[in-house]
Amino acid sequence: MVIRCTFGVLALVMCCLSLHGDSPTSKHLPPGVLKALALAEKAYCDHFEDKTGCHRTFRANLVWHELVIAPSGQTAFLVENRESCGSAGCALSLFLKQPDAKYVQVLGTGGEIGTLGSVSVLKTVTGDHYNIQKTWHDGKTQTLYLWDGLRYSTQSSPD
Repeated sequence: MVIRCTFGVLALVMCCLSLHGDSPTSKHLPPGVLKALALAEKAYCDHFEDKTGCHRTFRANLVWHELVIAPSGQTAFLVENRESCGSAGCALSLFLKQPDAKYVQVLGTGGEIGTLGSVSVLKTVTGDHYNIQKTWHDGKTQTLYLWDGLRYSTQSSPD
């Protein structure tokens, strides 16, 4: 009887664990975002003589979150490329879907440096889009990104 109960509890735990596997990093990025990252992927793979597996490795090092960036519910994908990290963080890109189903990078002119955990969507709005804030590694310095009609541009803010 005890053994039967133990197996029942284990089955229940395994069932519940499998429900938690649906995290943003376990899903696939939309093909349009991967296409928008094609130049970065090519630059990464160009560093290898033997290109076998480099595309898979590049994509395995992408961590992302889908963010609501406008009160209208419009979303974008914030992608952290952990293959290109330095002391300031990793390469960050924010991709917004266009009417033609292509994705365009809208964080600065070519992306930013930081970590997903240091980027927050604020409740304040500029130009029909939420403001985005990045906190630097020192925990004090912040960069504020405001929507300029085409992309988010930076505005440093003091402590």
